[in-house]
Amino acid sequence: MSITKEFQEKTVNEFNLKEFLNKYLRYLPLVFIFLTIALLLAYVKIRYSTPIFKVTGSLYINNKDTKNSSRNSAGLEDMFLFSDNVNLKNELEILKSSGLVQRVVKNLGLEVGYFNRGNVRSSNVYKANPVALEIIRIKDSSRAFNFEIEVGESGFKFSNQQSLINYNEEFENNAGVFRMQRVKEQSLSAFSSNIFVITYSPINISTKALASSINTVQTIDQATILDIYIETDNVTYGKDVINELMKEYGKMNVEGRREVLRATMQFIDERLDTIKSELGDVESGLMKFREKNNIVDLSEQSKQYFSSFSENNKDLFTQQVQVGIIDYLITYISAPSNLYKMVPTDLGVQEPSLFPLIAQYNGLQLQRNNLAATTGESNASLLQMNAALAKLRDQIEEVLKNVKQAYKITINKLQDQINQSQTSIKTVPIKAKALLDIERQQKIKQDLYLFLLQKREESAISAAATVAGSTPLEEAFTSGTPVAPNKRNIYLIALFLGALIPVGIIAIIEMLNDKVLNRDEITKQTQTPIVGEIGHAADETLIVQSGSRTVVAEQFRIMRTNVQYLLNKIDKPVILVASSVSGEGKSFVATNYSAVISLTNKKTIALEFDIRKPKLLRGLNMHAPKGLSNYIIGNATLDEIIQQVPGFDNLYVIGCGPIPPNPSELLLDKQVSRLFTSLKERFDTIIIDTAPIGLVSDAFTLSNFADASLYIVRQGYTVKKQLAMVENVYLQKRLPNMGLVINDIKTQGRYKGYYGYGYANSYGYGYGYGGEYFQPEKGKNKPLLDRLVKFIFKR
Repeated sequence: MSITKEFQEKTVNEFNLKEFLNKYLRYLPLVFIFLTIALLLAYVKIRYSTPIFKVTGSLYINNKDTKNSSRNSAGLEDMFLFSDNVNLKNELEILKSSGLVQRVVKNLGLEVGYFNRGNVRSSNVYKANPVALEIIRIKDSSRAFNFEIEVGESGFKFSNQQSLINYNEEFENNAGVFRMQRVKEQSLSAFSSNIFVITYSPINISTKALASSINTVQTIDQATILDIYIETDNVTYGKDVINELMKEYGKMNVEGRREVLRATMQFIDERLDTIKSELGDVESGLMKFREKNNIVDLSEQSKQYFSSFSENNKDLFTQQVQVGIIDYLITYISAPSNLYKMVPTDLGVQEPSLFPLIAQYNGLQLQRNNLAATTGESNASLLQMNAALAKLRDQIEEVLKNVKQAYKITINKLQDQINQSQTSIKTVPIKAKALLDIERQQKIKQDLYLFLLQKREESAISAAATVAGSTPLEEAFTSGTPVAPNKRNIYLIALFLGALIPVGIIAIIEMLNDKVLNRDEITKQTQTPIVGEIGHAADETLIVQSGSRTVVAEQFRIMRTNVQYLLNKIDKPVILVASSVSGEGKSFVATNYSAVISLTNKKTIALEFDIRKPKLLRGLNMHAPKGLSNYIIGNATLDEIIQQVPGFDNLYVIGCGPIPPNPSELLLDKQVSRLFTSLKERFDTIIIDTAPIGLVSDAFTLSNFADASLYIVRQGYTVKKQLAMVENVYLQKRLPNMGLVINDIKTQGRYKGYYGYGYANSYGYGYGYGGEYFQPEKGKNKPLLDRLVKFIFKR
């Protein structure tokens, strides 16, 4: 058994490329058919798929906001809260935001779509539509609808109706009231059919659909250039969408900037009116005071005494101006009417912690106003922003109060210093002191008025000069080559599947097959010598005849020669013919081998010892009432059971006779031994057709009388696992001088490649296809598929 294992491991590990190719070459037509079908389906897919184009535009985002050329506007720009650096990730999302995309949908009228119905697919005819739908009234604007019409030169009709509707004539259906207009510039002959589908989608649905199809990307990390692209079946549609999107983005950017400037100018105008009134009152009081006290000018002496006093007053003025601005800001931010208005920052309040809060507050106000323009008051995001604004408002008010408290402390200190100075200038006239108080009030109001007036002019100039923070770098364009369907990928997938499916089928066939198909499968599993290889025969059993030159007859002649090496010059040999199971052609081989031996002028007899299922006489169209079973039990003589085969001078046969109830015990009778002794005296060769050894032990019993054994393996019938039993019988020598005979070899169809390169070449002169050396067998024509494969690979 160790020899067998070593032999099998050696043969299994060897790979023969020629054997592999010949084994699977027979499946080549199957692969070719699947590849052809796959490529045909790929062609149909490409031919009838709607081509999709990629339309791309480039947008340049200014890294810094456009600035006024005047240096005096620097403080005003800070008040507008525009950061120098632009967050490009935010801009990428803004370009796809519903608010911006909704503008594009409205401007281009994308709520209504036009499609031309073809034989296989419908095409988007944006801006090429021969008719235009005018919506007069829609019954339910929140629902989408569509209808199919058949367009003519004078009018149109619905596909499910026969009545013709004239152009520019109102018509009503389940969706609403409409009017259809004919676009004269578009000829109906340019379309594949005169059937068109008109669709309507509400603005929110159209916006959502368009936003989902828009893609934005920053192609270069260090650059502020954004690419916007859309994939569509209509290039004009894609270009209009991309160009309009870049245009509306610039407009929205300008509108946001101007909104901040408008809020600033409104605040300044309100404050200017108040300061102007207060300044008029102070100036009127100063005039009355001068008239009442006859004051024209103060002497130079008073300047010396009041030098120190004036410096303190100057500082006091500054602090009081700051307190006034803070009071106004507190009043402004607390007013209910200003809850959602922006707060200006650069009004002279010098507090570092205040500016970031106001900047955050104004930024959130701008986002809140944009969101409020497209949503309702109950929107969750809007409510969340309102809460955040209220929180920031409280924080700003608290900071302003703290700053005001600090200013008051400084004012008190300055006031104390002024009081001390007043004590040292008791000689200064009371009138002069009162005059200075009035002038101080006048100066405070005048400075504040001039400051606000300057800021208003700066805001007006900035509003007029505001430009977009973005510039279309490249208008929308397309390469002209569709991005879908991808011909290369589709054909590659088709080739892959066209090869994979038949390979899978072949693999399944090979896995499910447990039958012996070729010579190598036998030689890899057993060392038993092969003495004969018999091709597929027709329905007739006795193939070998005197003078026959068929392929199968010649194969039996070759086997006759090979068996001589097993017999080793034994005179009057007894040859046992066995197999693993019934149906492997044991009786067929025994009959024809007996015939081919008899043609050498040797008196030959075949014994039908398969007494359980006899077939030998039936294959010869012979019948015998008495046979071996009669002879063994003593009911017949040898002469009574021997029959000569018609047409053969030296061929005889003994049938099995009636089937006994105890075949195994019958074969152990001493009469069997006498039978072989008598037959050897009369005949030159004895052929034993015995029962299959895989079922009963009759063959092993009869092997005691045999000189050699022929073990039959049938191609496409014998199970591969049974080769292990053959190897075991051979190594244990349970049958004498055992040799294998491969029966029913087919060199066409799924069995082609049995010999690795066709059965014909196995013996050098063409059994399979070759010439006219052999007589053709009846009914044997090569299939058309085999002839086609031969034609292709023999060229």
